Amino acid sequence: MTTIDFSNVIKIKNAVNEKFGEYVHFHDACGGQYFNLEHTSPQIIEFIKEFVKTLGYTAEFEENGLFFTLN
Repeated sequence: MTTIDFSNVIKIKNAVNEKFGEYVHFHDACGGQYFNLEHTSPQIIEFIKEFVKTLGYTAEFEENGLFFTLN
C-alpha cells in the first residue's frame, strides 16, 4: 500500500464526484490509507482505475467494489 498525498486525494474525490455524483470517502489511520464508496458500479470502478493511473497509482478494489487502496 502506498501513502498518497492529500492533493491527489482531492483530485480523485473531485473527479469521481464530477463524473458520477458519487462521494468518495478517504480514511487515513495508523493501519494505512484506504477509500470507500457508498455505491459502486463497473463503470465507477473502471473510471477510478484509469484515473489513478494518470496520477501514477494502481487501484486495488475489494470484491464488493466499495473499498479500495492505491499502490
